Amino acid sequence: MRKSVRLFGRSSAGAVALLVALGLTVSACSAGTQVVLVTVTSGQPAASSQVVAPAIAASSSAAVSGPAAAPSTSAVKIPGSNVVITAKPAFGSKNVAPDNPVSISVFAGKISSLVLKSDDGRTITGNISSDKGTWTNNERLTFNTTYTFAGSAQSSQGKTVPIAGTISTVKPKSTESAAIQIPNGDTVGVGAPIIVTFSGVVTDRAAAERQLKVTTSAGAALKGNWGWLQDGDVLGNGVIRSQVHWRPTASPATGSTPYWPAFTKVHVEADLNGVDYGNGQWGNADITSDFTIGRSQIVIADAATHRLVVTVNNEVTKNYAVSYGADSVPGKATLNGIHIVMDKELTVSMCNPQFNYCNALEKWAVRINDNGEFIHQNLLARTSFGTANVSSGCINMGVPDAQDYYNSALYGDPVIVSNSDGGVPRMSEQNSIYDWIYSPAQWQALSAL
Repeated sequence: MRKSVRLFGRSSAGAVALLVALGLTVSACSAGTQVVLVTVTSGQPAASSQVVAPAIAASSSAAVSGPAAAPSTSAVKIPGSNVVITAKPAFGSKNVAPDNPVSISVFAGKISSLVLKSDDGRTITGNISSDKGTWTNNERLTFNTTYTFAGSAQSSQGKTVPIAGTISTVKPKSTESAAIQIPNGDTVGVGAPIIVTFSGVVTDRAAAERQLKVTTSAGAALKGNWGWLQDGDVLGNGVIRSQVHWRPTASPATGSTPYWPAFTKVHVEADLNGVDYGNGQWGNADITSDFTIGRSQIVIADAATHRLVVTVNNEVTKNYAVSYGADSVPGKATLNGIHIVMDKELTVSMCNPQFNYCNALEKWAVRINDNGEFIHQNLLARTSFGTANVSSGCINMGVPDAQDYYNSALYGDPVIVSNSDGGVPRMSEQNSIYDWIYSPAQWQALSAL
């Protein structure tokens, strides 16, 4: 039987991580002196003449709907000394993207001290290099904030030179959260993709993808990448969202499909706070998840044999008599292709008006697709187990087999259906977790980088 319900992966509470980038401004100043400023915008040549630095105005409170300005670099020659102070972003910058890296460098001198504070008095940490020539932040800034940068440098002639100024970060038109579908501390199957779902649409996919990182205990033999799948109402609540998945493309695991190696430890970072997604949308948080790949349980679901074979770590552990979707009736065949276990429920009320049934309570239901396909107990089909395919698309099992399989299943276990309805129809982009319909080369092409 089928239950016509749309489900995206597992429903996990999680707010996605978005990284706050720092911005800051520096202005060299001392009483009664004139500061000379040269500004170089990224990707453009330096100005041919020097310009007197204007006073730094208060930051604008207007929300920015477009992208932040490209970061620029300023160089200040301190009169009466040979010291030059450079800053990126430039001194006096406004609408700075929080994820822009910030650096202050002193030439012909050494930094003595530097303090960066937000307009609410919070100190932002940073490091001075071992040669005392450069300061870099190690803590990100926040949106819609003015930062004051103050300190001093010592010139090679022993003169104390002040460093001071402000910059202001962007006030975003709108921000987006995101979530990783695998909860921290979970154990999942070898076919589970990592899914980051955004609360809205990401226009600049490359900017977001650059902030996503996966590290594992499997070593260099395990390779993979992020792939952007189609935007859509993936949670079924009327909101169009972007989603990006990570899956292996090469693996030390045996077999032709590059699943995760069993028992791999996985760490995911989504450093999205302060990232400009384009079209006025910005990331607003950072998130991480640490989880484990479990044993390698793979289900071989060959509809022509009317059997369901379970392998664990390459050994056959179960061989169940089952019934697949009825090939003879259009719309009833179980879809061919690599499904994964999406979730499971002790009892499910199934409904399929196309085939004139509703409120059919079925036990030990393991969902393998969002189109209503389950592996579940169905005693009405018991005379066909092992001999005929008679269901409305699900894989039907008897007692105690359904409960036995249910207890063994993990989210992400591959279920490979074949020889149903002559090999067609197959899993496609119309289904939910369809990551494994792509070859490794096709998957690599889905990256935005």
